[in-house]
Amino acid sequence: MSAEQHEGDQFVGQRVRQIRARRGISQQVLADRAGLSRGAISKYEIGERPIDSRRTMLALASALGVTLGELTGYEHDRVDPSAAGFHASVPDIEVALWTQGNNTHAAPPCSLDELSATAQRAAELRIACDYATLGPLLAPLLTDSYRHIRDLNGAERERAWDVLAMVAHTTAAALKARGYGALSWTAAQEAENAARNIGGTAAFAATAFARSQVLLSQPGSLPAALAHAEGTAEQIAADVRTVGEIETFGMLHLQASLVTATLGGDPEPHLDEAAAQASRLAQADRGTSILRNPTFGPANVQLWRMSAAMERREPGQVLALAPTLTPDNLPAEGRRAQYFVEIGRAQAMQKNYRDSLYSLLRAEHAAPQHVRNMVHVRELVGHMMRKARRDLTTGELGRLAQRVGVAP
Repeated sequence: MSAEQHEGDQFVGQRVRQIRARRGISQQVLADRAGLSRGAISKYEIGERPIDSRRTMLALASALGVTLGELTGYEHDRVDPSAAGFHASVPDIEVALWTQGNNTHAAPPCSLDELSATAQRAAELRIACDYATLGPLLAPLLTDSYRHIRDLNGAERERAWDVLAMVAHTTAAALKARGYGALSWTAAQEAENAARNIGGTAAFAATAFARSQVLLSQPGSLPAALAHAEGTAEQIAADVRTVGEIETFGMLHLQASLVTATLGGDPEPHLDEAAAQASRLAQADRGTSILRNPTFGPANVQLWRMSAAMERREPGQVLALAPTLTPDNLPAEGRRAQYFVEIGRAQAMQKNYRDSLYSLLRAEHAAPQHVRNMVHVRELVGHMMRKARRDLTTGELGRLAQRVGVAP
């Protein structure tokens, strides 16, 4: 095993200790910078307590002057072979975005109908967290969208802009999920440019959502993440009418609820507004844009209530909310995986490690590429490997630790 791989197998607290030592600062200084107690820092560093909240992880990264990827050691999910197909596609995605389709790709573009159908298929793959299949589709979709925009006029050109908005949003979301924050931001800018050319609010909401998601993963950027979500929601609220606009607007409020919870505030106003928007869907006009977020609805609002409660370190509330949802009613594999991850995190916080393990295994079964790349899952599995009974660590837990890359 290489030194890099060995370092990646560590729990986050060990990396905190190593980086702190390299910086030459004491536990107390780090605690003061991060707004934590010295006792908490000590427990994180020896593995007595997992770093199981986004807010704490971001505070530590900011206090140490590193990125979240540097702190966790999983900037580009090195341990999951299924991600290789996506990573191999990133250079082509980069070229397609930077050149706006003006590159050496020689094949003629597919028809606009074919492009639209493939763009919707790509969005479905992203929602299903099948990044390995999605990755190779993105650069050709971007390139063909740009070329149609250059070559067409009138209504057909507007339709090409609509496709680009969808493709750019899908690209931004996928890149962010796989650890490419800066390139995700570039894709979100392209989605915003498309939004200015097609009207409506869906593309603007989707762009703000993507940007807020990127900022939520960056140390020191939580106020900006909230401003992007809340500010855009306020600007477009009066013009939200079609199904796609309601879906993307509702997701913007869900994102605002999570950022608010991460900041220690009350997420309920945003969650309540998202629930109100979900109740509008059945009567709304379908519209003509292909840009939608079909995962939005009443069930997804409840799921985000669970996530917000987890960010506020309220495991009892998470477990109380869980029975109000039926996993099969959640609209995508990634959402079902999130449901079981939140339950697993809450159960582990209450030291119910066997139940936590079963929940994490169900999450992994629903969306393996997604779950194996989640920092919270890796941190939690590593903690359970240190704390749980031997019959767990040598069985399913040990095998899960191997799959997520935290086996000792």
